[in-house]
Amino acid sequence: MSRFTKILFPLLMLAAAGSLLVGLYTGLVRMGVLMPGAVDLNSMLHGPLMINGFLGTLISLERAAALRKYWTWAAPVCMALSTVLLLAGQPMAGSFFLIAGSLVLVAMLFYLLKLQKAAHHLIMLFGGMSLLIGNILFVMNYPIYELILWWVGFPVLTIFGERLELNRVMRPPQRAVTLFTGLIILWFITAAMLHLDRSLGWYGVALLFIVIAAWMLRYDVARKTIRSTEWIRYSAICMIFAYGWLILTGIYGLFTGLPVAGSSYDALLHMIFVGFVFSMIFAHAAVIIPSLTGLHVPYHRYFYLPLVLLHGFLLIRVLGDVVWLPDLQTVGSYGNLAAIILFFGGIITRLVQSVAVKKVTRPAHRV
Repeated sequence: MSRFTKILFPLLMLAAAGSLLVGLYTGLVRMGVLMPGAVDLNSMLHGPLMINGFLGTLISLERAAALRKYWTWAAPVCMALSTVLLLAGQPMAGSFFLIAGSLVLVAMLFYLLKLQKAAHHLIMLFGGMSLLIGNILFVMNYPIYELILWWVGFPVLTIFGERLELNRVMRPPQRAVTLFTGLIILWFITAAMLHLDRSLGWYGVALLFIVIAAWMLRYDVARKTIRSTEWIRYSAICMIFAYGWLILTGIYGLFTGLPVAGSSYDALLHMIFVGFVFSMIFAHAAVIIPSLTGLHVPYHRYFYLPLVLLHGFLLIRVLGDVVWLPDLQTVGSYGNLAAIILFFGGIITRLVQSVAVKKVTRPAHRV
């Protein structure tokens, strides 16, 4: 890293972490669990904070660090700035940086596809395009329920692309890869159909969630690595849970449709964002953090605690949504918050311990 990026990198990591914490808080405010009196924040910022402030900044930062091109750093910088400006009550300026960051991210992903014409890069490009479309609709003041599927597409398609890239160990047949790519393209088309026919578009998306997750369960290397140990086994378990939640999302969505609000809407979104996306974040943290920071995260059985809490309390929350028991929704919300904080708290603790051990064991220089 250059001196410029060494200074910028920790600031952007802090921005992503701050967006996550504030996003979790506004999610609780939105649920009515916490009153916003202590910190006066607009609960409607929950979605933008989690999608753009946290995931947008983090994913674009990961890409920029890998490409090592100065222009690519504009994406995470703009995402972080847009979040700060939106929180500061400057929607016009925040919207400008939001679109700018999304455009640079799409350009970055297109550049990757140009460098290597591979299916996984194409799929990740579709993920970036989903974010751009969703953010354009957001700054045009479309209701969140009309653009939410594009925001869903950003992390989901990005993860699909990354899993396909990392899946070279299993070496799925070319026909299977072609089928998978076709399913992703079809998902993108059916997502667009929601603006013409909400019911038909959503049923297509829900069905494709089931088929794509089933494809991943069939071909993902997690089927083999679950027999391994430590982080590798942990990651495989996280991924299998994630695919399971995506299948449940599709099945539940086929029965409920995609409401504009209410308990079913809450259940569907959190099955995707908590059950799938955060489970995948748990799965990949031990790989992503060393690639970004150069620091190894030592494994510990402790990390099964936040994993169990994440999925157990999500199940409670979804059950509360299905049978309309607000107390269960509240318990599930607190539990999911605790799981995420405990996971990242554990990551930070293990990193600090790792650095401390290195300093202690480093041999002294001879005079």
